[in-house]
Amino acid sequence: MPASPLLRFLPVAEGKIWAYDAEDEESGGKGVFVTRARHLVGSRFALTTGERTRVLEARADGIAYAESEGYLLKAPLSPGAEWRGENGSVVRVSAVDKVVQVPAGTFTGCIETVEQPPSAQSPPARQVTTAFCPDVGIASLRVEAWDQGRHVGERAVLRSFGDPVTLVK
Repeated sequence: MPASPLLRFLPVAEGKIWAYDAEDEESGGKGVFVTRARHLVGSRFALTTGERTRVLEARADGIAYAESEGYLLKAPLSPGAEWRGENGSVVRVSAVDKVVQVPAGTFTGCIETVEQPPSAQSPPARQVTTAFCPDVGIASLRVEAWDQGRHVGERAVLRSFGDPVTLVK
């Protein structure tokens, strides 16, 4: 796969797995989900979580969604930098060189992005805050939404990551 300097923040080696602890912030309900990377053709790769697969493409200027014009990450990764995300959303770098502490460990040099719909609605209908850490990938993810003045949120934090484990009988 051609190297994008931003793959440092989303290391997608074939078979790599990330396991997350998830929590509904309102109900306190908890769960677990797993994301797996799979190399496709050329610079494309797939990230599969449950039954949903996103196809991404490593490009010189970032990591793009293969089926749209948007980017998951796009250079430069500097405070305030913005780009078009998935489905026309706006992604903004809200922090750089962030320290993120999750069950999988404490990671430094992380980038935090905030993704919102393109409108200037305040508060936005939906907001996604993601921490990407070097040589780790997504370490934390928070999805917030506002529905008729009511706030709802879900959070996921990295429990473990790495190559899959093969159990031998």
